[in-house]
Amino acid sequence: PHITDEIKRCILEAANGADVAMVEIGGTVGDIESLPFLEAIRQLGGELGHERALFIHLTLIPYIPTSGELKSKPTQHSVKELRSIGIQPDILLCRSSHPLPLGLRGKISLFTSVDEAAVISMRDADSIYRIPSLLHQEGLDKIVCDKFQLNTPQADLSEWEKVLSAMDNPTASVNVAMVGKYTELTDAYKSINDALIHA
Repeated sequence: PHITDEIKRCILEAANGADVAMVEIGGTVGDIESLPFLEAIRQLGGELGHERALFIHLTLIPYIPTSGELKSKPTQHSVKELRSIGIQPDILLCRSSHPLPLGLRGKISLFTSVDEAAVISMRDADSIYRIPSLLHQEGLDKIVCDKFQLNTPQADLSEWEKVLSAMDNPTASVNVAMVGKYTELTDAYKSINDALIHA
């Protein structure tokens, strides 16, 4: 219990004074490395109560090109693993290369006991800057605010949309030379490439 108690203490200390605290538990459900963190967050959810804790599970919905279909089985299995350690997700963020059809959302909802409106389609995006708009379109912000009874104004992403528009429609170009051993491999200098895009 010492490890989980310390994890909970660190989370509560970091959250002190905040209206909302977000805690990410990375890794794969069932991996031994994440078990103490998942156990701590399970306990913390119980201690805070359902009205003060919300579990969001990010999962992959693979697309099979040969059959042209999205597969929900890995998500069902992942949620089953999560539930086996005592965590019932409130929201599923279903990452996929394609939007989730309503029928598939219903199936995922049925087999995971997650409300169908909380089965969120999270399409792959060409830029992380598009993700807030995509999640807003799916209603994730409203679900979270409603759950915690947060009295917030209607989301206004107009300034954010201007950033996206500027990114899509640059007004000038700059040539940057990059010297390195593996410049032909795109991923070798991913952080530098991303920094240039962000700049």
